[in-house]
Amino acid sequence: MIIKRRHHSVPGLNTTATADISFMLLIFFLVASSMDLDKGLARVLPPVDDEEQKVETLVERDQLFTISLTANNQYVLNDQPVDLSTFHQQAADFMLKKGADHIMMIDADPAASYDAYFAIQNELAAVYRDVRNTLSRKTYGKGYAQLNESQRETIRQQCPQRIAENLTSDSSR
Repeated sequence: MIIKRRHHSVPGLNTTATADISFMLLIFFLVASSMDLDKGLARVLPPVDDEEQKVETLVERDQLFTISLTANNQYVLNDQPVDLSTFHQQAADFMLKKGADHIMMIDADPAASYDAYFAIQNELAAVYRDVRNTLSRKTYGKGYAQLNESQRETIRQQCPQRIAENLTSDSSR
């Protein structure tokens, strides 16, 4: 007598909808998540120290260009309220007049908004860009972006980026 062995088939899982479901979840998370871009400043911050260090530097008054930001987000230059377009032109004229000996000072009240402070930083970056373009056109006859690295270094020596910030948290200003 011959015994036939039956072959048992193993039941399989129906996975046809798995790809569709994973694709739908991927689309859902891409649409539901926010793609906010952070705004900020490209600055190298000093390392955090436990004890506060104060360094005094002697600077001649005529080399210092100070823009103040008040607690109510108003820009003040030489005790006169200004808007940023006026500040831009006066800062550019000051840098061209003083050359490498200038210092741009930001005196911001701690109660001022970050957006107002950010606007000053952006405006200073634009002033440096415009002044360097002006110097490179005078010296080389072309814009700062078209210069080679050694020419850019020459222009950076003529107009170095020198920004100082008043970090006091005094409310008596």
